Amino acid sequence: MLEILPIKLLSDDDALIFGKLNVALGKLARSGLPVAQGVAVTPPELHLKIILEHFDFGHKEIFEQSLTLVKKEINSTPPPEILIREAGKHKRFFANGEVIKSVRELWLNLLGVWLDQIKQRLWKDGFYLGITEGLDPQVVVFVKKPEAYGRAYFDSLQDDSVISVKHGKLHPNDLKKLDEIVKSANKKLFTPHEYEWVMDLPAGRQGGGVKLIGLNPLSYPDVSIQHTPGVYRKDEDEKAKSAVKVFLDMSGGQVVEDNIDGVYIASEKIFDLNKPRESFENLAWRMVECAMTFPDLPILLKLADKSEGMGKVRGALRLLHQKSLFDPLIDALDFARHKKGLNNVHIVIPFVRSVEELMQIKRDLAVKKLMRKNSLQIWMEVATPENIINLEEYLLAGLDGIVLNMDELIAHFSGFDHQEAELMFYKRQVGGLLKFLEDGLKLLHKSKKLFLAVGSIVLYPEVLDFLVEKGVYGVVVERYEAPSIRDNLHQTEKRLVLKRM
Repeated sequence: MLEILPIKLLSDDDALIFGKLNVALGKLARSGLPVAQGVAVTPPELHLKIILEHFDFGHKEIFEQSLTLVKKEINSTPPPEILIREAGKHKRFFANGEVIKSVRELWLNLLGVWLDQIKQRLWKDGFYLGITEGLDPQVVVFVKKPEAYGRAYFDSLQDDSVISVKHGKLHPNDLKKLDEIVKSANKKLFTPHEYEWVMDLPAGRQGGGVKLIGLNPLSYPDVSIQHTPGVYRKDEDEKAKSAVKVFLDMSGGQVVEDNIDGVYIASEKIFDLNKPRESFENLAWRMVECAMTFPDLPILLKLADKSEGMGKVRGALRLLHQKSLFDPLIDALDFARHKKGLNNVHIVIPFVRSVEELMQIKRDLAVKKLMRKNSLQIWMEVATPENIINLEEYLLAGLDGIVLNMDELIAHFSGFDHQEAELMFYKRQVGGLLKFLEDGLKLLHKSKKLFLAVGSIVLYPEVLDFLVEKGVYGVVVERYEAPSIRDNLHQTEKRLVLKRM
């Protein structure tokens, strides 16, 4: 169960729950030292334990896959009511060196810290019953406009405070003030510590100035310590390689990854019919940013699939009949390809229900000078069983590739709404869908057509094994999945090679 308590109220009785260091921070706050307003948060141990038990951590080959799926499931957990109640009235937070602008983002940040701790334990000792116990409680402080942050401690050898600024700058007056705070804090705690601090607004403004936000035991690095022989430490520059391509979903956030083979943009996540001008600019900027950042990689723009639920007008049909949705997308493509000369931007036609729909939307694109040619690929999203059954007809209509939307396929194949949380357990019943896809994927291979796979079930071990075995060209992953996907694919390909031998 997650527990939250304001920093200023932490006392010795809370040390077992919230940690001695956080209790010490509470003592400093009550003593009158400038400590930022905030709360201490304990990890939801039972919830994390239940999620972990559903996945296989017994085999090192699928360790990263299982961990990625755990992270995906944890990230779908809504913020607890107690966190919303305690933090919801504030607009900005500072935790783990990051400025956070929403309670949802704060919750994901905290879960990420705890999951990283669990990951270290898994690598070291494997899965065990108490693996989620004793995770570090986290301090969250409420800020308005943080201008600098860093760490500081008093060095008795130099008889002076050592202040490191990780971001921003400090005025000499603030440096002097921080020096005084460090010395006073050491006296009140009777032992020296290293203190984390933040400068929230200029000192002259109400609530501004340097504030303490955390403390750590003070330790000096021992230069004599060497790496223990025989202990494996993965070099950060050592990159796992895979034959399967990795396309990064850049429908949200900034371009941060460089170890990728392409970019995928789902325009329905950016273009908003209620804010047509602003969202059009965001979409055009996102396309141009990605295409210019990765000039040698394909940028696949999926036309907006505005869905109002299963069975509703959506996808290609809606694009054909709603000009207020179709025209801005075409204008954004025209801006990127024709005005900016970015010929690495290509088109994905979404949610097609018939060959006639595909032919009609291709004609509408051709009118806008966006016809299929060497410098412009047209892909189609496969989202219904009908697409698989009539796949040969779709290919004859003229396509450069296929994007398998695995979430949509299993939803329509098994007859459930994959947006409903109560029905998520159906997504794990993938056996029937994989059998159904076999003939269609053989046809793609025979026709020498590329296919990508997108969706939350793609990284399920059974699904990923199947896709790699059937020759998937690439997988589309979210930004948080990108760091581990190469290793997942490498291990999967390695297993399949060994299996064939």
